[in-house]
Amino acid sequence: MNENDNSRQVDLDLLEQKRQLAALKRLEHKRRVEQYFNRKVNPRDFIQGDLVLKRRLLAGKNLRVPKLEPNWEGPYIVRKVAGPNTYHLKTSEGTQLPRTLSGDDLKKIYAHLESHRTSGFRINLFFFRTEFIYTTL
Repeated sequence: MNENDNSRQVDLDLLEQKRQLAALKRLEHKRRVEQYFNRKVNPRDFIQGDLVLKRRLLAGKNLRVPKLEPNWEGPYIVRKVAGPNTYHLKTSEGTQLPRTLSGDDLKKIYAHLESHRTSGFRINLFFFRTEFIYTTL
């Protein structure tokens, strides 16, 4: 046997070890990518009765909301938790939305609620950051 044959035989003997090492490196890289992703994920768990805003979803080719229009609409109330990260909503008047929504399309409202009774009407003011949304019941 010459030197090339010996070198080839050594490479063949080490081939399985190289494959195992590559598989270990691949698993380690996958674990690090998953760990990095999970650091940036904010779990959104809502319970029945939470006030939420719903992302405006548009149909058609251009799914983006126009530039100067709000990206969120609401407030809505979580009517029922349908499953993991899936919710049924209703308006403050009690009208149920026809479809379920993903938690990714919802944002919780940390609102200060004030109720005022004037001339037989009840006005609810939801203060959300710098703007307020009012509803009449």
